[in-house]
Amino acid sequence: MKFEIKSRWWGAVGVNKYLTTPLYILQDQIGKIRAYKLTKSDGTGPYYPAIKYKVGETYNTEKANCDEQQQCAVGISLATLDWCIREWREGYRIFVAEFTAKDIAAIPIASDGKFRVHRCKIVAEKDLKEIGLIIEKPRNMVTKASRLL
Repeated sequence: MKFEIKSRWWGAVGVNKYLTTPLYILQDQIGKIRAYKLTKSDGTGPYYPAIKYKVGETYNTEKANCDEQQQCAVGISLATLDWCIREWREGYRIFVAEFTAKDIAAIPIASDGKFRVHRCKIVAEKDLKEIGLIIEKPRNMVTKASRLL
């Protein structure tokens, strides 16, 4: 029996999407799953600011794009922590979002860490110091310049 995989992803034929998309593991999880939501300082998304995210709130959309061929599309975009760290800019925030496998709208083929859900609940906000995005200078830090004075 010959197993042939056809994919519209960039016109490729014979590409097994399961070899290029580790996030498919999310579809087999039981119960609550957690991922991350990157926002600007005001809690809105950095690319589509239609929703203002807050801890304790649940968000839903019926219009989430379910096409795994679309890397970026309508829906509530969540991501892995490493994706959020790569895309983070000064002033941005990272929230922890909770959802179930049934809430997943699309995991784009060959995703770099981002996917879409129909609904999620924001359960916490990451401490940016804890994950190395904000580094405070020690209070008693002596620099070379101050020693010369």
